[in-house]
Amino acid sequence: MRTFLVCLLAAGTCSGLLAQANSSPKLLLTPQRLRRLQRDRERQTVRWVDFERRVQSVSNSPERGLELALYYAVTHDEQSGKMAVDWALAHPCELRQTALVLDWAGDQITEEQRKRLLGATCPANPSSLAVASRDALFMQVAAGADTEELVERTSKPLLAYLQSHDWQDPRQLYAAFEYLYTVRSVQHVDLRESDPRFFQQLPAAFLLALEPKQTEQPDWWTHAAGLALVAIDPNLPAAQFLQGWAMEDRQMVREGEGVAYELLWADPYLPGVGYENMDPWSYGEDGTLLARTDWNQDACWVQVLRGKVQQEDCPNGWQTKTMAFGRLTLVPMTGNCIAVPRHRNDESVIVSQLRPSQPVHFILNGAKVSQTADPSGMWLTPGNADGEVCTSLDTLKVPQGRKSTRISPN
Repeated sequence: MRTFLVCLLAAGTCSGLLAQANSSPKLLLTPQRLRRLQRDRERQTVRWVDFERRVQSVSNSPERGLELALYYAVTHDEQSGKMAVDWALAHPCELRQTALVLDWAGDQITEEQRKRLLGATCPANPSSLAVASRDALFMQVAAGADTEELVERTSKPLLAYLQSHDWQDPRQLYAAFEYLYTVRSVQHVDLRESDPRFFQQLPAAFLLALEPKQTEQPDWWTHAAGLALVAIDPNLPAAQFLQGWAMEDRQMVREGEGVAYELLWADPYLPGVGYENMDPWSYGEDGTLLARTDWNQDACWVQVLRGKVQQEDCPNGWQTKTMAFGRLTLVPMTGNCIAVPRHRNDESVIVSQLRPSQPVHFILNGAKVSQTADPSGMWLTPGNADGEVCTSLDTLKVPQGRKSTRISPN
């Protein structure tokens, strides 16, 4: 509608304006992002210089289609556009990159070439769910096809895939967020609204899931996934911590395949907060715990997923000791009963070393209360739990002078 109104006001220019609107990128490159990249080129920023050097010197890059198409989208250099098309014609089954060439360098493709790219017969590719869904979506968008049926069929399995902790693979997380980003751009539907709590916590979980050494020196896929995770919703408080981590100079990808992703997603104009100020732990009632004693490289790092425990640089016997992870205290169940440390409202205590779904008993408001451990054998204590926690109801003692009614809040 906006283009149509401009046409009415600018006689004789409608066809050009409409052609420009129709050729605008629909995959990943919003007008705002494209302007930022063009500013990077004008200012010859480090990210642009690194990217341009790679485009001009690494002709055998596995990401060659993306790199040439992105270079053309920013510069409108016809030679680069034609080279991107030639690359896609030689690699038509690299679906994602072919789609990006079709979208970003579409005005350099003849109708016959477009038909060849869209009609290519490709062998079945045993890709992951995230990659396959993203690739199929990209090709439909690049072809100008309706995406509603595809999204209806693939979105729920993809979201379930993410929520089952497969987001910890940075390649899969990155592919999933390209999918989510594109659905939002094309259909104006934010699939994250199906589970807002999960997606609000995901940037923090992403950081906490990194082992301490990986936090300091991530591989480029991890860095790209972090940048894309920020880009989809930079206003989330947790995303601002992630932005603070991802934009540190030492994190910048200066060479290799990640250079194009660094340029595409890294936005120095977004606000960031020092990630060292973020609480170093996250807990989910599904039995997920991500925690580290601090943000130093030699921190004790713990991850509990589906009952499987991983750790780095923790003291010997740490699972049988009371451990502090920021404002979280992890207390092992070393006997029939243990004392629950008193804690403020901004602090938390988790009892560990229980069996999955094992009953625990404690005093709440003068009454005996029973709850159960999570699937990993942990239990987040209520803030007003009083006194001790026991695994046997018979051994739990009510303080003298108080009632002994039993309550099972479930």
